[in-house]
Order: sequence, then structure tokens, then C-alpha cells
Amino acid sequence: MVRNIFITCLSLIALSFLAPRAHAQFAYQGNYFGPHIGLSAVGSALTLGLDYEHGITTVGQAGPGMIGIGGLFDYYSYGDAGLYGSWTYIDFGVSGSYHFVLSDKKWDPFLGLVLGYEVASWKWNNGYNNYISSPSAGGFTLGGTAGIRYFFSRNWAAEARVGFGFYILALGVDYSF
Repeated sequence: MVRNIFITCLSLIALSFLAPRAHAQFAYQGNYFGPHIGLSAVGSALTLGLDYEHGITTVGQAGPGMIGIGGLFDYYSYGDAGLYGSWTYIDFGVSGSYHFVLSDKKWDPFLGLVLGYEVASWKWNNGYNNYISSPSAGGFTLGGTAGIRYFFSRNWAAEARVGFGFYILALGVDYSF
């Protein structure tokens, strides 16, 4: 599964090099895609994920900033598989963010909400080193995020987010196309 995520990420980045335009701050009709790594709210487990965002308004249409919509995907596992068992989580959702416009175009601060669905499964050790999987469980979740991008080139930005509902901290790289 991680291999498939990696291949998908590399393919999308390669395709994005064919795009004719790029922006050095969040922009109307701009696209931002990239991987992130973070900490979940469950035992501070390491999360691996992807996020995408698309600018849908210009400055002035929604106040002094701009609005973007997108989606995210996260995967993480938590527990002690050797003794008791482990939980595996797969989260995916849609997001909406409000981006604040600054005079320094290298910075892109934003606040956002995420509506998502989380699938959780439990695999436990029955005491004889036999692992038994339980049925998956899932449910809708609401999350919030505050973050910032720093564009270190015309197309590439580092990203940091804090939030609740999906992850408590995430660091990533976004490609703008």
C-alpha cells in the first residue's frame, strides 16, 4: 500500500511538470499537491499521507483572503503487534481552507476544516503468536487545521500544519502547478 502511494505521488509530480503555469503563493485556479508525514492523535503514531488543494476564489470574493478546496489521505498504525496487537487507521476526507494574503509571496498562512471518514481495524495476538484480524470499523470525523506554506522556489513549498481530527502535527512538501 505504501508502495502504491509512493508511485502515485511520483506519477502526479512527474505529470505536473507538464503544466504551463505556476504560482509563488496560493492562487486562484492554482493546484497544490504533496506528501506529508506527521503525528496522529492516537498514541502519537507516525502518519504518512498525501494532500491536494485547488484555489477556487480570488482576493476580494471571500474577504481579504482566498478559499481553497481539496482532499487528504492518511495512513498510520499504532500498538504493540508482538504482545497484544495493533490498530491500523486509514483516513480520507475533503477540506476547505481560508488563505491569508501577505505582501511577502513566499509565505501562505491558512486555516481550514476537514470532513472525513476513518476506517480502523484491529489485529491481535491470541497468545500463541497467531494474529487474528477483527472486522473493520469506521465513521465520519470532523477536523480542523492551521498551517503555513513557505515557497522556496516558484513551484515547491514546505508545509507545516497543526490540527485535530486527523493529525496533530504534519510536515510536508507541496508542488504547485
